[in-house]
Amino acid sequence: MTSIHAIKPSRLELVFLFPGQGSQHYQMGRALFDADPAFRDLMTGLDAQFTEREGVSLLARLYGSLSAATPLDDIHLSHPLVVMIEYCLATVLRQRGLRPTRVIASSAGEFAALAFTGRITIETALDMMARQAQWASHYVEPGFMLAAMAPRAWCAANPDVCRLAWVAGVGMPSATVLTGRRENLAPLEAALRARGVAFGRLPVRVPFHSALMDPMRAHWVRRYADHPHADALWDVIRHPFDFPASLAMLDRQAPCTLVDVGPSATLANWIRHGAVPHADQWRVHGILSPWGGDLPRLQQVLDLADVHTTA
Repeated sequence: MTSIHAIKPSRLELVFLFPGQGSQHYQMGRALFDADPAFRDLMTGLDAQFTEREGVSLLARLYGSLSAATPLDDIHLSHPLVVMIEYCLATVLRQRGLRPTRVIASSAGEFAALAFTGRITIETALDMMARQAQWASHYVEPGFMLAAMAPRAWCAANPDVCRLAWVAGVGMPSATVLTGRRENLAPLEAALRARGVAFGRLPVRVPFHSALMDPMRAHWVRRYADHPHADALWDVIRHPFDFPASLAMLDRQAPCTLVDVGPSATLANWIRHGAVPHADQWRVHGILSPWGGDLPRLQQVLDLADVHTTA
């Protein structure tokens, strides 16, 4: 599930993008953590609270000896870390004058976006991520997520592929994310390879956005029965996301700045590669990357503050 939230009207749109699972990597945000006191204070404060509640330090694992090239596929770490990184980066941008008119969130990024916009607390968001990891480990079959360079219609037209996976979401018209049981991963990759479809595994071992998540629904309902967003957030976990559909709500002909606050600028890259055609007046920025350069990109985004505070 992908959603868009309006924050305030403006003739010059500034949109923060919150991606979900698959964008994470070890050492994400490390340059900012080392160089930016505001970002570091937010991260360490949330990590201290998380450690007290859950008995594990996320930062100790994130910034340990493992490099960005090592897949961060432990859901107990990756799920809360995606939310924590995105919330802290978006908060720092807002503190320095970049106040978005809208946010667009996809999958796990929805929890970070709701915390950032004040619809839930960040503590609740992190609790929800920790509980998802716990319940997925106990009640959900091991699975996979995979990005395939094929449109959703192609998947529907190839039943031998469809029987091996669910469509977890659409990143752009030419790219579909698939999810399913772990034992179906190798046959699925073979089927895609035989048809010349490029694909890449995501560092996710839980089959989000599929019927395989249903066994943990009762636990979700029981814990969050009184939460006003419980049903909508279950839909985020269970149902497919559609990033192009959310982007379609923006005016392609109007000036718009979009800033990806995720670990790998996944949503920014989808836009650059055609998630929305003919959006010539859009300016798209990512900040964090597994390949470095985070601090110069952060400064480029901060330089936009004067434009968007006077518009």
